[in-house]
Amino acid sequence: MGAPYQNSDGVIRIIGYNDMQGMLVRINALFQRLHPEFRFELILKGTRTAPGALARGTSLLAPMGAEFSDAELAAYMKQTGTAPVMFRVAHDSLNPAALSAPLAIFVGAQNPLPHLNMEQLARVFTASPHGMATWGQLGLDGEWASRPIHLCGLAPSTALGRLMQRRLGDQPFAKGFTAFQQSRDAVECVAADPLAIGFAAINRGVPAVRVVPLSEHEEDAPSSGTREDIVTNRYPLDRYLLIYLRTDAQRKANPVAREYLRLMLSYEGQQAIANEGLGYLPLNARERAEELRRLSALD
Repeated sequence: MGAPYQNSDGVIRIIGYNDMQGMLVRINALFQRLHPEFRFELILKGTRTAPGALARGTSLLAPMGAEFSDAELAAYMKQTGTAPVMFRVAHDSLNPAALSAPLAIFVGAQNPLPHLNMEQLARVFTASPHGMATWGQLGLDGEWASRPIHLCGLAPSTALGRLMQRRLGDQPFAKGFTAFQQSRDAVECVAADPLAIGFAAINRGVPAVRVVPLSEHEEDAPSSGTREDIVTNRYPLDRYLLIYLRTDAQRKANPVAREYLRLMLSYEGQQAIANEGLGYLPLNARERAEELRRLSALD
């Protein structure tokens, strides 16, 4: 009898994120070229289908566009007794056709705010005792100095909202924050209000708004989230496509899953990801080495 992730004919199921279809088709072809005895079935209906399938063992691995939520992780650990292991396989895309993109801070196109660092961002968006509530506190003068800052973005219940909260020190959003479920709605909020600042996926911008350049620290050069800055880790709000692996009680992963992920992280696998058409960006050499080192620990 085959493993739970295999159909009756031995085909291996992979269940998860629909936007990874193109790259996984390419990885499957590479894998079968090296190991012709293996065949795969992709059932990619969304990120949130992956955690349960990995917990049940009905998927070889879990391709995802966002991390496990706290509830998903708790349910997984209750069912399996171990935590899944997360690996980065690509940077998110700047292409508007892609479903996953880095986060960005948006203001109205006429707003003169030059740039922000992450400490300033936390003081603007969270309920900090040192919070900033006017544009003057961010350095704007003249008629902007006394104007209030209006906040909007993705709700904490969304993957992007949770990510932003983590990047801002796991603090609740400030009073008056207007939350949305979709990036396009948060961007429309900024476009409609000259006093607004909001966060959303960078590839959902419209002509009425612009991306605010960001730096991790005050002394760092600000980045607008260009391709070069993303792949060289200079953009603070980058995101990744992920693969989660299931491990046993000794923290060892399935050998087929390990080999599949090792192929994704190889030079050839990363080129397949780069050429899949939606603009997902390959990992840089340092990132690849880090992930391969972590993967080797599961042998």
